[in-house]
Amino acid sequence: KNFEQEITLDVLAKQFYVSKYEISRMFTKNVGISFIDYLTRVRIENSKKLLLDTPLSVTKISELTGFNSSSNFARVFKKITGIAPLQYRKDNED
Repeated sequence: KNFEQEITLDVLAKQFYVSKYEISRMFTKNVGISFIDYLTRVRIENSKKLLLDTPLSVTKISELTGFNSSSNFARVFKKITGIAPLQYRKDNED
C-alpha cells in the first residue's frame, strides 16, 4: 500500500515495537521471501503498469514507485525483468 515511500526494516521495527531482525524473520517465514525482495517486486510490478498505462518518463516512474534514483530503478528493473524499462514499454505497446 505504501510501496512508494521509503520503507525499511528500521522504520517497521519502530512502528511495530519489534526488532528489525524479528520483523525480517517473521516476514520471510510467512511470505517466503525477504522483505526487501518483496518490496522490490511490488515496486517493479507497479512500475510495469505505469510504463504501459501512462506516458510518464522513466525518471518520474522511478520516483512514483519508491526508487531513490532512476539509474537504480533501471538497474533493478533490468535485473528482474531482463530488459530495460523503455525496452519493456516498447516491446509491450499495443
